[in-house]
Amino acid sequence: MPMRESCMGGSGGDNWCFCSDRAGEGQIIFLGLDISPFESAQNEDIKNTLVLSSILVVLGFGGLFSIFLSQKYRATRRLLQDTSAFADEVVTKLPVGLIATDRTDKITFFNEAAETITGLRHKDVREHDLKSVLPCTLHEIIEPLIKGQNILEQEMECDFPVRAAVPVSVTASRIIDEEGDFVGNILMLRDLGEVRKLQNEIRRKEKLAALGGLAAGVAHEIRNPLSSIKGLASFFKNKFAEDSDDREAAEVMIREVDRLNRVISELLEFARPSNLNFKPTDIHNVLDHSVRLIQEDAKTKNINILLSKEEHLPTPLIDPDRFIQCLLNLYLNGIQAMEDGGNLSIRAFLGKMQDVRIEIADTGTGIAPEHMDKIFNPYFTTKSSGTGLGLAIVQKIIEAHGGRITVRSAQGEGTVITISIPLNKQEKTGKKIESEHDKHSGG
Repeated sequence: MPMRESCMGGSGGDNWCFCSDRAGEGQIIFLGLDISPFESAQNEDIKNTLVLSSILVVLGFGGLFSIFLSQKYRATRRLLQDTSAFADEVVTKLPVGLIATDRTDKITFFNEAAETITGLRHKDVREHDLKSVLPCTLHEIIEPLIKGQNILEQEMECDFPVRAAVPVSVTASRIIDEEGDFVGNILMLRDLGEVRKLQNEIRRKEKLAALGGLAAGVAHEIRNPLSSIKGLASFFKNKFAEDSDDREAAEVMIREVDRLNRVISELLEFARPSNLNFKPTDIHNVLDHSVRLIQEDAKTKNINILLSKEEHLPTPLIDPDRFIQCLLNLYLNGIQAMEDGGNLSIRAFLGKMQDVRIEIADTGTGIAPEHMDKIFNPYFTTKSSGTGLGLAIVQKIIEAHGGRITVRSAQGEGTVITISIPLNKQEKTGKKIESEHDKHSGG
């Protein structure tokens, strides 16, 4: 090679490749180094570092995404639990009885309203066949369901183990899932008892209003000739001798005319609107005064009067005279029901609905079940004497106070009558009366 030749040639020139033979001169040694393996290793390290970094970045993003998914899952699960709990609570507390079955007609759900209507408990009917639990009248609903027909608001009366002849409205439907497969049935029961009561009450009031208008006209037309009949009977009575049959007949005519006049007076009182004089009244004083009026009558019939008054009762706005009239009527009914003596209990207390309640209980013969729905009807009576207007007038006066009267009775055990006077309505009535009074007095 040229380089080698230049290095080895000529003794006269500088031999810079080889050491000189001269003593004292240093030696220079050249070595050749191949760095390609180092460069390859370095490239491999860089490559591994990039791969590891990429993996770490992917793992980091994966971790973050997993955390995000975990948080989302927990939030979704919590929302689902809340929604499920809310739905369960709503369905359980629905005022409509809800019964669900599976595809084999086994009961899977039975809410609280269904328990109230049927008198059955969820734990007693769960997994039982629907036909073995519900009355026969409801079995008619199942057959149309099997044929794919829906039942909408079908009214019927059902006899349940605890309640007999319960009027219900039934709605039923088949449950089909998203794939169109039959899953089960759902029945909704609505108790029509309160609706029927309201309907009967409306009919009763309409009938009483019509009867009252008719009675007022008839009573007016009858009272005038009765006055003439009584006058003529009194005239002829004085014409006949003492202890004669004719005089006795005239006296009978006078007594009968007086009786008819009392009937007409009660009829007019029932027919005319109740004009009440509301004022704040201590209910204790009303009870004390009313009881004093019947004490002697009760003693003669060996009847004990037990008066109980809760202290610090609110002062309701009532018409004390008309209210005492109601109490006396109820007291006398109780006394007449205890022919062999007994106890007449009178209790005044504050009700749960912020109303003043008066409970009158006797230990008499009680009221027959078939008569319970008729006792407030005009002219209905089971007594040998009486017009049958007493309780009808009492109910009318109590309702004019914004209150209500209820009766519980068992034959052979006695009767309990409860009068309820709401304080809120009385306060509003009192304000209205005061404002009207101020308007009239102020001009």
